Amino acid sequence: MTGVHNLGDQLGRLRSQHGMTQEQLAERAGVSVDVIRKLEQGTRSTARIKTLVSLAGALDANVSVLITPRTTLAPLDERDPALEAIRHAVTYGGVPGLDGPEEPADETTSLNAGASTAWRVWQRGDYSTVAAILPSLVAEARNACRHLDGDAQVDAYGHLATAYEAAAGVAIMLGMDDLAWLAAERAVQAGQGNGTPVVAASARHWASWILRRQGRYTESVTVATRAAEDHEPSLMRATAAELAVWGGLLVNASGAAARNEQPERADELLSYARGAAGRLGRDHTDRWSVFGPRLVAQTAVTNSVEVGDYELALQRAAAVDTTEGTLPPTWETRYLLGLAQAQVEQHHDVEAVATLVKAAATAPEWVRYYRLARDVTLELWRRPVRRHSTQLAEVARHLGLPN
Repeated sequence: MTGVHNLGDQLGRLRSQHGMTQEQLAERAGVSVDVIRKLEQGTRSTARIKTLVSLAGALDANVSVLITPRTTLAPLDERDPALEAIRHAVTYGGVPGLDGPEEPADETTSLNAGASTAWRVWQRGDYSTVAAILPSLVAEARNACRHLDGDAQVDAYGHLATAYEAAAGVAIMLGMDDLAWLAAERAVQAGQGNGTPVVAASARHWASWILRRQGRYTESVTVATRAAEDHEPSLMRATAAELAVWGGLLVNASGAAARNEQPERADELLSYARGAAGRLGRDHTDRWSVFGPRLVAQTAVTNSVEVGDYELALQRAAAVDTTEGTLPPTWETRYLLGLAQAQVEQHHDVEAVATLVKAAATAPEWVRYYRLARDVTLELWRRPVRRHSTQLAEVARHLGLPN
């Protein structure tokens, strides 16, 4: 493969812009110069998230600049329609005189349908569709919060929280970090307006996740654990939704701790989540959370990948229930890509190709936005497996990587 705008290309471009040699960048980032050299030469396509965060920090860049590839959905300039629509949806309504379109305050049953649709499409990874429906959904929910009262207003705030959460998710995948954080803050505010523990905890979960995507791992752990403390349910009396949103906070905190190279802390947090998952007894998916025994098992695998213990990751993967359909497609695919990385690092190339094929089929659009999919594919392409794997070539074409 040639002409690919990959991690090494971006790293080299940023380093040159700062007038640094590879040795200077290595010293400033605390990263081996050999790792930097291999990334830029293209002889290595993967790197631990901690390494990417250190490199981004040394280059005065957000980590998303390195790990989020440009794709067909990503805005090309400041006037791109998709970018403008999402920006307007999030920024309108916060300042007098900037109220945005006056959508009718519809019945909350209609808002519920719209918010549920946005959530399902987001979890499926169809960001183009989410970006198209978000502006009107946010405007309708915001105006419902303004004009309705009583229980109808409370429900409207819950739907508004979901709309802002989806906006935050799309924005972070587009590399619009500041807008993603603003949307997450507004989701938290809307969750407070709703007042129910599940909605409020879910919004704070999203804020923690945005921080995690931005490489702000310590803050991500703090936000998630504090929310878990504030909303800790009684394991004997809690509803499934309460258990799920609490466990989801712990799972996110565990993943952030693993990325922050704190494996013991990650395991500790995951052990608490495992207790909630055992009480729940099954995987649970709704608008407010995704959680359950299978997710906890998958997180143990991806945490091991994050800290670079690929042998342990594969050992833990053997204990993951292979039942499909219990988690949303994007969650399944995120796990599969982590598993593929562990397989590549342990030179289980045939298995890694099969895992990549499954990931691409599970969330076809979403996988194009995830840097790890490209990196693992590029790494496999350099190995003998490419010469007899038409499946790997198909994945490469799907990701937009030229042969």
